[in-house]
Amino acid sequence: MRLGHRPIGQWELAEDEIPDLMLLEPVSSADMRHAQRLRNRFPELPILCVSIDAPRPELMDLGVIGHVMKPFRRSEFEKALEAALVPTAGAFEVQH
Repeated sequence: MRLGHRPIGQWELAEDEIPDLMLLEPVSSADMRHAQRLRNRFPELPILCVSIDAPRPELMDLGVIGHVMKPFRRSEFEKALEAALVPTAGAFEVQH
């Protein structure tokens, strides 16, 4: 909220609503299935991983644009959010 974003849960997305970004915890198989559904529905949707696990090849296949390793500082997370919301060349970056 501090950066002006409104978080929504996976079941709160209205039919006509287009999200700006998805935060993905790839350890969760439910999150991975939801990410694939969102990717199919919104091919250009930025997906940012926030995880304790290192990036995996299937995340690149999903089109993940960044990876923030837990634990992280709020400033690191904010920087990753801002970078994810700016169109990029699809770089897959690991933030520590």
